[in-house]
Amino acid sequence: MLARFSLCFCSVLIAVTALAAAQEPVKPPLTPRIITATKQVTMFTGLERQMLQAVQKKDKAALEAMVTEEFAIEMPDTDQLAGEDWLDSVMAKDFSLKSFIIRQMSVTQLGDSAIVKYDRIQDSTYQGKPDGGEFFVVDVW
Repeated sequence: MLARFSLCFCSVLIAVTALAAAQEPVKPPLTPRIITATKQVTMFTGLERQMLQAVQKKDKAALEAMVTEEFAIEMPDTDQLAGEDWLDSVMAKDFSLKSFIIRQMSVTQLGDSAIVKYDRIQDSTYQGKPDGGEFFVVDVW
């Protein structure tokens, strides 16, 4: 009888151990807190906002003053777009940036340069069709 009990106990122990190992880890509860932006995040949020506002206003001179000759756009599943071509495309009458939101920005300083990463939600149209969405942006300044 003791052997039968031990066998049954071991079977239950193995089953409980297997189930416990398969569970997802317990996530800690979220605690609401205010996160203040760093000086770099504040500065680059302003610069990104200026660029996008220049796109909205079709202010090509303002955009040209903010980018270098090496400026380019890279996106998944497409060839690199030269900065001059990008400027022409966002200045065209076919494109309209109606609104945008910049959120969750982080900045990594690398000497004289900075890597800026953020989520951008935009409402835009191209040739009268919706062209907006949510984008993960990485800029090097």
